Parts: sequence; C-alpha cells; structure tokens
Amino acid sequence: MTITLTPKQEKVIKQAIDSGLVRSVDDFIESAIDALSHPEAAFDKEKAQAAVARIRELRQGVRLDLQGMSLREFAHIGHRF
Repeated sequence: MTITLTPKQEKVIKQAIDSGLVRSVDDFIESAIDALSHPEAAFDKEKAQAAVARIRELRQGVRLDLQGMSLREFAHIGHRF
C-alpha cells in the first residue's frame, strides 16, 4: 500500500518521533489505528471540562506563599545536593 502525506501530516509525525511519543512512522500508524479502533478511549471534552471545574473547586482558597523563592528552591527546602 502506498500512502501520500501532506507536508503538515509529515510534520506531525516527525514531531511525534522527535518528542519520543513514538519510535517510528510504523509505530505512529499503529498507534493511530489502535486509537481509531477504541473510540471509547478518545478524548472526552465534557469529562475534561468537568475535571477542570472540580480541580478549580478543590483549589479555591488554597494559596502558596513562596516568599520570593522559585518553585525549584521551594521544592528543595531541607534537601542536600
């Protein structure tokens, strides 16, 4: 089978390989076919929006005072390098 890709499609595949998401073009195609054959695992926008709303609700009123520190400095408080 011969498949012709648009430059945009080639770019998407190359980015997926470069980022380590897939190892090869064959791996990319296999992943795409798997995703199509399992539509129940597809992204559900309504569930995602509900999750975001729940996270916002949970963190309401939560404040993190870093006192001028970066997150990295804050994470390493008490740790020795």
